Amino acid sequence: MKRYIYIFPILLLFLIIAATTSCKKEKQQVINTDTDTFNEMRFFASIDQSKIQSINEIIEGFTSPIEMAAMIEDNKIPFSKKYLASTDIIDNYDTNIKKAFGLGVLSADLGYLTVYQKNNMIVNYLIAINRLANDLKVAQFFDFETLKNLVSNSDNIDSLVFISVSGFHQIDQYFRQSNRSYLSVLSVTGVWIESFYLITQVAKDNPELNFKDIIGSQKTLFTKLFEIIKVYKGHPTFDYIISQMNKLRIAFEPVQITEKHVQPKVEYKDGNLVIYPETETIITVSDDNLQNIIKTTQQVRNNLLNLQ
Repeated sequence: MKRYIYIFPILLLFLIIAATTSCKKEKQQVINTDTDTFNEMRFFASIDQSKIQSINEIIEGFTSPIEMAAMIEDNKIPFSKKYLASTDIIDNYDTNIKKAFGLGVLSADLGYLTVYQKNNMIVNYLIAINRLANDLKVAQFFDFETLKNLVSNSDNIDSLVFISVSGFHQIDQYFRQSNRSYLSVLSVTGVWIESFYLITQVAKDNPELNFKDIIGSQKTLFTKLFEIIKVYKGHPTFDYIISQMNKLRIAFEPVQITEKHVQPKVEYKDGNLVIYPETETIITVSDDNLQNIIKTTQQVRNNLLNLQ
């Protein structure tokens, strides 16, 4: 089970970025789908792309939903279907923006299902993800049958790694050259809010677990993500997301994250004494603050599942 932790983060990011790229190679057809209106094309084309270059940093530093789920499983917490978003949510997603967000949410749930090896449910979520990929006209990047078989058979891990890694690098390169970064931002937002909702709900239902540091540590990543989302202020859907995520920003405010210098690491290297500075991250979250974060996350996540 441990090896899933290292493989599926790549797979999930592969699916996310795949779904944010255009199936056309022509430069003039960066945005060309039935649900993208001319006004939206013009709005997103007006965004200064230099402002969102940090999206790469967000993705690289992303806490995988597989890691979150594996941590839960390691604590012997039983699987619970109630934590999952229903695949039916995609029936109400009538724009590419909403579909990209839904892709992120369902990918996070897919990670949870994978850790607990719920193969019958995994297939249902893969079907929903494949439907979103088709709607976004990027189905050629989503080998549904192969992934379905690999996910349900741990003996094919090497093949899964090859498909995921090689596909990720190829698609990521194309993505950087396109102007659909806003879809990537939405997908990452979907993954983050759903996986964070998962860990906070587990903490709520299992108060004996000490998840304060895990939950509090997400403040740093959330802050970066929120700054990127705000770049798209002015678009109705993004404005709604911003208003919801701002509630979480307020809930995170009391969390204190500090670095403390501790005893440095000393060792001999090539006959020379080398000293490595060491720091310890201290995360301070009060009980009241924790409960407020849990409550707010549940409200925000449920509201965002019904994007306006």
